[in-house]
Amino acid sequence: MLTRAKRRFLFYTSVFIFIIMLVPILFYSLGYRVSSDFKILKTGGIFIQASQAGAELVIGARHKRTSFLGESALVKNLPPDTTYKISVLKDGFWPYIKELKVESETVTARNVLLIPQNIEGKILGTSTPKIEILKPNLPAVKKFWSIPGTNDFIILGDDGKFYRNKELFDVAQAWGTTTYEILKGNKKSIFDENFSRLIYWDASVIDSYWIDKEDKLPRWQDQLFYRIGPIKPTNSIRSVFSYPGWPDWLLIAMENGVFVLEIDHSGGQNVFPLYKGKKPDIISVEPDKIIILDDKRYIEITSP
Repeated sequence: MLTRAKRRFLFYTSVFIFIIMLVPILFYSLGYRVSSDFKILKTGGIFIQASQAGAELVIGARHKRTSFLGESALVKNLPPDTTYKISVLKDGFWPYIKELKVESETVTARNVLLIPQNIEGKILGTSTPKIEILKPNLPAVKKFWSIPGTNDFIILGDDGKFYRNKELFDVAQAWGTTTYEILKGNKKSIFDENFSRLIYWDASVIDSYWIDKEDKLPRWQDQLFYRIGPIKPTNSIRSVFSYPGWPDWLLIAMENGVFVLEIDHSGGQNVFPLYKGKKPDIISVEPDKIIILDDKRYIEITSP
């Protein structure tokens, strides 16, 4: 028979056991984990902004699909200080594979551009199509850059000076000496569509210099200079463009194809074929289409 003392003992023992069990459950639900060296750490997460809804984000045994409205997916409560191999998969598209490190109380994010494995191009013929290519309305201009979001151009005159349209322009004072030296010293360079990067290249290497405010740097980039290459095979790059709407991606023409290239190569760089031919070059890039010249024929590809 249970006496009052025994019932009281059992009651307080049950309450004590409940509290003991409740504490770790509560910590777990709040996202805390115990590390291998027995430290209590807050978990992290991985966020993917994809170009396709219904794509599957795979992280180990965990699966999640990108939403149909935001085309994004978030996996939470991942143990920190760990590198995860992630895959973003969808039938008919090239798989995106990367290794991402998760840190405590941090969400690691990436913009994932999924490219179809089979893209049909529309042959426009051998005559130059009507393409709106922005260029200065000035005679004999050989080297110029369009300023994104404006109708203005930066022009390097035959006198070695820079002009904004027709007016003399001090690039070094406006954007710094590094930007001035890159524009002056590199034959091939462009501003990205957000006016955040100055991208310049030769036949083998693509480089990027961040010209926007440092606090706007992507989380994966920790310095202003970022070398995207060298690209293999060497001596193969013909042209480089920003991919419309996706600032972490480029369009490049090299060897026998046109490719979509991920700027961030930490954890593995993703490169997807967009077009294969003989020796194609990119003629025009618009938000909804890309014009390619290959074997004396113009080809139109709808931007994936």
